[in-house]
Amino acid sequence: MKNNTIYLDRISNTAIFMSIVVIFFLKIALYFLLKNQVLNIGIGGGNDSDYYNAYAKGFTDVAVNVWPVILKFLNDIGLYSRDGISYLFLFLNLLVIPHVIAHLSGLSFKDNQKYYLYSFLICLIYPTLFFYTLDVYRDLFMVVVFIVGCFFVKKFVNSSNLVFSLLFFFISILIGFFLSALRPYLGYTFLISIFLWKIKFTKKRLFVFLILYFIALFTANYLGLFSVLTEYRTGFEKMEGGSNLGLDFSNPVMFIPNFILSILGQLLGLYITNPLSIILLLIETLPFLLMLIYIIRNIGLADNFVRFLIIFFVLYASVWLIGNDNLGTAVRLRMCNYIAIYISFFYILRLKKLSLQNEQAVNK
Repeated sequence: MKNNTIYLDRISNTAIFMSIVVIFFLKIALYFLLKNQVLNIGIGGGNDSDYYNAYAKGFTDVAVNVWPVILKFLNDIGLYSRDGISYLFLFLNLLVIPHVIAHLSGLSFKDNQKYYLYSFLICLIYPTLFFYTLDVYRDLFMVVVFIVGCFFVKKFVNSSNLVFSLLFFFISILIGFFLSALRPYLGYTFLISIFLWKIKFTKKRLFVFLILYFIALFTANYLGLFSVLTEYRTGFEKMEGGSNLGLDFSNPVMFIPNFILSILGQLLGLYITNPLSIILLLIETLPFLLMLIYIIRNIGLADNFVRFLIIFFVLYASVWLIGNDNLGTAVRLRMCNYIAIYISFFYILRLKKLSLQNEQAVNK
């Protein structure tokens, strides 16, 4: 434990807290600079906020998901404001989401102050999550629904009371279906993960699971089960701007190599196309990768909830890594993946610290 957390423990709580305060106010300043177009940072993936606003105000009647329907409902009852929702998203990004993620990790400001502050800080820094507060995008709303869903799944898998467990299970299922109305494969993978959380992980099993995973992917693709995803992927060939990987998934023999390249380019952000992608690599991906490595090294500490998060991480990433080819879109699709790892990392970090404290108490 000491070797794994020595660098985290070197920094004082005061320094971490002051970093949070500085970033908090910098983000507020940056928010208004971007909103007033004093600065312009394009993150790719398309600007669909204009469409959502148009649907909310009745200028179009084609709903591609449930998010514009929600906005229209708010507009019909006089509660819709494009800027108002953006301000609400900013509030959620600055305070609510970091706190809930720390809470899901089992951290509290009173009992785990340093790790709580670290968790809060890493969420506050997350650039992509902030960029989607600037308008009525569905992405930040989906993140909020996802972490609410994780809250009820955690209650479900850890509850010893059968009645409450069934209640939390039912609510988790409903949230999963709601997520599927926002983004189908996000909701479906969330739902499937609810039923697979009992799969136990060890370091030896991880290697076996990895082999079986690639065999299953290859077989499913060879049988044409991913045809919808691969056909959708070809649509990115028409997009311009140099942010496409350009991987051809039509050849079954090259499916696994292309899938691995998709992981490296999209999930890990190693396909550098502009200065912004370098910034995202350093600020977003590097912490995520270090956390993922830590989780793998300490996979034996994964309990019911962490197993659910890891299974969700694999299933959800598998779908969009096959179906998406655009790097700008990837940064928004991977947000729930990164958040699942954030929660798992701090959850295991806390458990390991408790384990060490118990050992020290026994040895005294």
